[in-house]
Amino acid sequence: MFLQILGIIFLIIICVIAYYAWKMYRYVKKQSESDISVAMSVLPALDMELEPSTREEWIEKEQLSYTESELKKVGSKHIGYYCVYSGYAIIRVSLWNFKDQAAAVIYEASSTLDKNNASFIFEVASQLDIGSICITSNANAVYDSRPENHILSANESNSILDFLKAIKSEIPQDRKLIKIKDVKDFFMELYEDTTEFRWRAEQLNNKKTQQTFSSVGVKVTDELMEELIDLGKSYSIDINVNRARRQLASHSKMSVVQWEKIRDKLIFINEIMQVEHLVEAIYDLAGELTEIQEQTLEGFESTTEKLSDPIGAFQMLIQAMNLKVKRVAQLETPVKTEIFLPLQ
Repeated sequence: MFLQILGIIFLIIICVIAYYAWKMYRYVKKQSESDISVAMSVLPALDMELEPSTREEWIEKEQLSYTESELKKVGSKHIGYYCVYSGYAIIRVSLWNFKDQAAAVIYEASSTLDKNNASFIFEVASQLDIGSICITSNANAVYDSRPENHILSANESNSILDFLKAIKSEIPQDRKLIKIKDVKDFFMELYEDTTEFRWRAEQLNNKKTQQTFSSVGVKVTDELMEELIDLGKSYSIDINVNRARRQLASHSKMSVVQWEKIRDKLIFINEIMQVEHLVEAIYDLAGELTEIQEQTLEGFESTTEKLSDPIGAFQMLIQAMNLKVKRVAQLETPVKTEIFLPLQ
């Protein structure tokens, strides 16, 4: 079953990126970026890539070795070293799997503005049937915005093993711990969940976010807020399409060669899409349209403001435009999605 939880792992990365974005703003005397760019610099990155890395790139190698030796003693499996770049912020990650019960993460955050100093942070997260539970060494993270079903606690211990012990006591008695099959996917999906939450309209408009914008000199106008909200909505669409693609790949009986051949041709339509997403999907599906097909599509755009049934509307469009497609799958989670393959 596809991961359907919200989590807090990677919240540290979000906090660190925001902090170094603020330092960057203070460091640069003359602002050369637009308000939208600066506002985005203190929000979670919408396009974050977890790049492969090595331990040689770490600054605090002694601390890293000690913490990793603790994880090895209790049978944890190392998943890999990764790095995240965002503006001036550099976040190095060492990712571990503790017996499929918890993801243990070691972070080192630094900046290109100050290459000799780094913040060393670690945390442990588990997956519950209602959400995620996280024990973190960063006390400030506890106060960050997050969904209600996050369970987050700070711990001042210098031993990550104490975090593993503490997480057991945080599990509610009526909840179940779910196995983490792929720690890296779990890690990335939790980042997506936290980011999606932070980009929702109610979070962008809350007092804390407004204060953050003000601290970096952003004047929030109705136009700017509308643009940010639209970016958040688009991100929500993108992550659900990506998750549907990953779910389809994990359950497909096709060979790797067969999957690679069709994966980029697949069109994903889900129940939270709106008119502009369907129009884009039609062009992705059909490529060039005939004059009659263009008129049909333009008529749909001009007469439809909001969709109550995006999947049904898309099916109606492909029928009206006589497009040759095959529905290859239907998924119910994380949101209801139908997947189509062009036949021409």
